[in-house]
Amino acid sequence: MYLLEPACALLVVWLYWNSGIARIELIACGGLIAASAFVRWVASLLFSHLSSESAHLDNWRWGATLLVWVSAAVMGMVVVYLNPAPAIVSPNLMPHQALFGGVLLSLTIIAITCYAIYLPAIIGYIIALTTPVALHVLLNGGSDGPVFSAVFSSVSLFILLASISVHRSGMQTLALQHKNLSLIDYLDRARGDAEALNEKLTREIFERKQAKQHLQEANDRLETIVQERTRLLESTNTELSAASQRLQLALDASNIGLWDWNVQSGDTYHSNFDRLLGYGRDRFSNFVIDMQQMVHGDDWPKIKRAMVAHFKGRTSRYHAVYRIRHANGDWRWIEDEGRVVEWTNDNRAARMIGTRRDITDDKLAEDQLRLSATVFENASEGILIMDPDFHFLTVNDCFTRITGFSDEEVRGKRVGDTSHRGESNAALYKEIADTVRREGFWEGEMNERRKNGEPYPIWLQLSAVYDDDGGITHYVGMFSDLTSRKEAEEKLQFLSNYDRLTGLANRAQFREKLHKSLALARLNRERVALVCLDLDRFRPINDSLGHEIGDKLLFQAAERLRALDIDESMLARVGGDEFTLIIDNFRNAADVEALAEDIIQALKKPFNINGHELLLGVSIGVSVFPDNAKEAQALINQGDLAVHQAKRMGGNNVQFFRNDMRAASVEQLALETSLRKAIFKNEFVVHYQAKVDLSGNRISGCEALVRWQHPTMGLLPPKDFIPLAEESGLISAISEWVLERSCRQAAQWAKQGNPVCVSVNLSAQQFRKGDIVTIVDRVLELTELAPELLELELTESLIMEDLDKNIEVLRQLRERGVSLSLDDFGTGYSSLSYLKRFPVDTLKIDRSFVEDLHNSSDDAAITQAIIDMAHSLKMKVVAEGVEEDGQLTLLRRMGCDAIQGYLISRPVPEPDFLKLLKSSRQATG
Repeated sequence: MYLLEPACALLVVWLYWNSGIARIELIACGGLIAASAFVRWVASLLFSHLSSESAHLDNWRWGATLLVWVSAAVMGMVVVYLNPAPAIVSPNLMPHQALFGGVLLSLTIIAITCYAIYLPAIIGYIIALTTPVALHVLLNGGSDGPVFSAVFSSVSLFILLASISVHRSGMQTLALQHKNLSLIDYLDRARGDAEALNEKLTREIFERKQAKQHLQEANDRLETIVQERTRLLESTNTELSAASQRLQLALDASNIGLWDWNVQSGDTYHSNFDRLLGYGRDRFSNFVIDMQQMVHGDDWPKIKRAMVAHFKGRTSRYHAVYRIRHANGDWRWIEDEGRVVEWTNDNRAARMIGTRRDITDDKLAEDQLRLSATVFENASEGILIMDPDFHFLTVNDCFTRITGFSDEEVRGKRVGDTSHRGESNAALYKEIADTVRREGFWEGEMNERRKNGEPYPIWLQLSAVYDDDGGITHYVGMFSDLTSRKEAEEKLQFLSNYDRLTGLANRAQFREKLHKSLALARLNRERVALVCLDLDRFRPINDSLGHEIGDKLLFQAAERLRALDIDESMLARVGGDEFTLIIDNFRNAADVEALAEDIIQALKKPFNINGHELLLGVSIGVSVFPDNAKEAQALINQGDLAVHQAKRMGGNNVQFFRNDMRAASVEQLALETSLRKAIFKNEFVVHYQAKVDLSGNRISGCEALVRWQHPTMGLLPPKDFIPLAEESGLISAISEWVLERSCRQAAQWAKQGNPVCVSVNLSAQQFRKGDIVTIVDRVLELTELAPELLELELTESLIMEDLDKNIEVLRQLRERGVSLSLDDFGTGYSSLSYLKRFPVDTLKIDRSFVEDLHNSSDDAAITQAIIDMAHSLKMKVVAEGVEEDGQLTLLRRMGCDAIQGYLISRPVPEPDFLKLLKSSRQATG
């Protein structure tokens, strides 16, 4: 209230500042209100310092009440003064009067909350504030004055009654508070009395404890005297007990039992017998009888001989090692030692004492050591053991067979001391030593020389052996001679990449070299010429005179080509009578025409084979990168078109590819146009060819193969439009459609309860675009297919175009759970040096090795080598193109994991494949 009334004074001054009333009077009215509030505030401060028991308390209370009345009267008089008779009903002052009335009402309500506790103060405050205003309105308010005065008086009366009600509530609250304070005071006094009683009780307990303590001290003195007298008696017993306990602990710790045998009566005492053999003491009461029953039948004679020898004095002690049956049924190895300690008068053994020890673990350790030594000496890999400074401690026989160095020759020498490679391996040895010290293990391939100086490759694994404290005690190394493996790999590399008949590069090697040449040409902005050769009149000769004559003719033709001034490494036989030549850094057509003329003249000369004089011709077609095409397959196709043109012109001539050659083929142009429309008309369909797991003889997956449902030409296989799609740049769109369609179908199968992994081929263009990972992510998310149900097939040549980049892409795909398969394996870079870097799960053996598998030992050797190599790299193998039972039998014997081919099923539409899948799973349960 002390702050509200001055605030009210300021509000009054502001409201009436421009009302016409003299501003000095306004300030005086506001100051009068603030002064009355200030006087009450000072009085309240003085009143608050009075004690509740002061004799002047009532005088001060009435004084404070009087000041409240005065403040209310001042406020009421200010209202009357600021609203003289003419202004009571003035429209201009109505807003000011309404706001001022609201302030007075609010001030009255606040006063009720502040002064309601003292009824005279609040009643006097309301009467002093409202009476001047009501009288002023009644007397000077005109015709409406009585009404306004009655309303105002009614409101004042209501506020007065409300203040009385608030006063009563406040008094009840104060009465309750006073009662609560009285109860709290009573509880505090009761707690004080309880604490006094507790303190008195504590003193009494303390006094009783002191009395008890004095009594206990007297008893303790008496007990000390008794204990002193008994200590000497107990010390001897304690020492005897301690000695006995130490002996028993020693026996327990060493797992040894004592036995005491009365030879005359046969009675026997045993200790730890239950721990050793699981029997109670009562089970072994008679030494000889019980031993004979429990000891292994082969060992009892040895015990008897050892005991008789000791009884007759031939040995100073009895010692025997034998097997005895444990209570759980096992045989345990036991070692007995003892001697006779008492003899009869006639020099017979009377008493014998000994120990019995379980040596089963020692025997097992000896057997394990013997086995380890046998493995060490007979292992098929070289084994070496070295000390912490890499000095040889011992080597096995295989080490000697591989290196030529015996155990005696290397013992005590450091590893590098036996190497013939000198400084060339010094840095490597240091790196190996640092690695194995730091990481505890090293493995890798390295080259060494035998004792006779012969070089050979090895695969070395070196491990550190640690003691209980983590210190290195030894190094153990194992190594394998990789000579045979390298030779087999080189043979496989040759057989996979070179034609067996002519020794020239085969189709796969040619394609790889062409891809590399084109990639290098793109990088260096150079041109590459592809020269395609087709022997004229070879087929009639081969059909009439037989394959043997035909093979010899092809061999001599290849020899004549070798004799020309060409790069033999770029020459290849890609088919029966088809050869190709790659010319890097091609500059002008004249050089190629001259070379082509040399080839024609070389092959025009007669061939004399088995008495036959044979004549050949050659049709030559040339296509140039990037003038004619930018992709390998397109370049090959254009070379073929040029060859066909040369044949149409009679053979023995050279033709460079021209666009009009392709334009001349109306069918091909129409086909390309239809191909572009086919993507938008949804004319492509996917057929599925089953893959069968040979271990379970059930369908484990399928390969998605695209077909073109041409509106007029019918269902076209891939070979009729895929090359054209690659040439025209449409292959990426088609491949992406096949991927999405196949994933959607596989997801539908999985939802129907027939989950099967679907394989989809990736094109080279898809990889070159660099967004294959994004495409796979989008398709998997769109189709909701589990990644493990998708397998992507790609070729070695595709990966090799940008090896490091493509390997990283493959790793990203595998991280998503997608499987990867290497298609047409054996026709490209079939080498461990590349293959071990490819993050693939499956190898697919090319059909060219499978089709003649049961007739060609070379194809069988290559296939077996591919399967063994893949399994050693933890990869699965799928053979494609299986069409005969004989091929299946051989593949199963070779350990092939799965097959694919017409023997199982042709590529079929989705409903037919689903029937085939369900039938397979029902047949295999």
